[in-house]
Amino acid sequence: MSSKQIADAGTTKDRTDDSSPASEPQSRRDVFPLWTDPVSKDSAPWFEENLRRGAKPESEWMCGVEFELFGYDSGREYARLNPTQVQRVLAGFAPSSNDLVYEGRVLVEVDAGQMNRLTVEPGGQVEFSGAPQRKLSDVAHEIRRYLERLREIGEGERMTFLAVGFDPIRTMDEQQWFPKARYGVMRPYLSRRGARAWDMMARTCAVQTNLDYGSVEDLAKKFLLANRLAPIVAAIFANSPFENGRLSGYKSTRVEAWLNTDSDRTGISPPALGSSFTPADFVSYALEVPMLFAQRDGVYLDEPTGMKFGDFLNGGCEAVKPVFGDWCDHLTTLFTDARLKQHIEMRSADCGNFSHTMALQALWKGLMYHAHTLDEALGIAPQLKRNDALMLRHKVARDGLNAKQAGVDVLGLSKEIVRLAVEGLRNTAAEEVAYLDVIVQQVIEDGVSPADILLRNWHGAWHGSMDEVIKYLRVA
Repeated sequence: MSSKQIADAGTTKDRTDDSSPASEPQSRRDVFPLWTDPVSKDSAPWFEENLRRGAKPESEWMCGVEFELFGYDSGREYARLNPTQVQRVLAGFAPSSNDLVYEGRVLVEVDAGQMNRLTVEPGGQVEFSGAPQRKLSDVAHEIRRYLERLREIGEGERMTFLAVGFDPIRTMDEQQWFPKARYGVMRPYLSRRGARAWDMMARTCAVQTNLDYGSVEDLAKKFLLANRLAPIVAAIFANSPFENGRLSGYKSTRVEAWLNTDSDRTGISPPALGSSFTPADFVSYALEVPMLFAQRDGVYLDEPTGMKFGDFLNGGCEAVKPVFGDWCDHLTTLFTDARLKQHIEMRSADCGNFSHTMALQALWKGLMYHAHTLDEALGIAPQLKRNDALMLRHKVARDGLNAKQAGVDVLGLSKEIVRLAVEGLRNTAAEEVAYLDVIVQQVIEDGVSPADILLRNWHGAWHGSMDEVIKYLRVA
């Protein structure tokens, strides 16, 4: 969901009152700010209300997927696609020219029909954002339709697309940076904030699950669970043991790259470290995170870059004064394992093939959309102190399901979590349990992740051949 859509979702379009954020709370509920309305240090209740307005009745809860892929030029020894090639891929999905979104002369986004969108990550990774769906079968249908069209484009353009968490082939120096304005501001700032920040931007791909929440209590449980189980889910779906054409020493090189990127905005979301959670906790945290940019009329400005959002609200910059849209943009720059907009985003899993992508959606849906299962899962999810939470993530990056830290046995807990997800889906959508079959087999029966299977083949029948890795990971 774009930052503009986030704001629209919580905005009253026919606003006629220009009352300030300092007005009485009930008025604030009735008269909500527009994208361009000024905000100040007194606007935190508006930001909290924006989260509350994301709540939906259970009958309207949906599931949304975001799915990133690496593209390569098959005719140039699998060089990463350059910006011109990436734009040809996007254009191939547009029902009409009216569905193309440009920044200047650069095509950056496509409405792919049925409310699905294609966008581009900093290294030219193509991201499919599926429309929220009630049924996982509808999510699966849209992913299949997307991959079928991507295969057609790939065959015509001599392109190959891989589903994997970290670019297994190309070095950092060989990456093709996509000329999107937002990334031009982010790139120099993040380079100073972590040794692997550029790896994160250009060489990682993830699968994300977006779910809804009901009451504030329901939001609290889901947000805590999403963050506490993030390293467990990362281990289950670890799928990136290669870097620069050889073994990296990690089961998830992607997770390790993220752990060496701007600690202000990555890892476990700080509000989830406590025993409880409220929208006010999340807002307080986000106010302390430095900004990456401000956007005005499609131009990304770096004047507030590095300034805490709370400080920005206290007066802004000389040429940039804060508006409500800045808050919505700011939320898109929080890269924690789980984050909030007007839904909850679970972001900890490496990209994988179709079966693993659907298993991830089913896992989170099974855990979160059945009240009893949600309570059970929260009861066994590890609540760790910050240092132990960080160390667990580092061990998961290296050891995957074999990781252990602070009394957490990742494989044992993973088995329990998968069983709970099966139970949750049986109680809410029994016809969807089959989407979990692949991780029931791999985690519960075999005790392996996708990375373990890749490594077994690499040391076995593939005899260390990267060509075999490419064949195995190819989805289009």
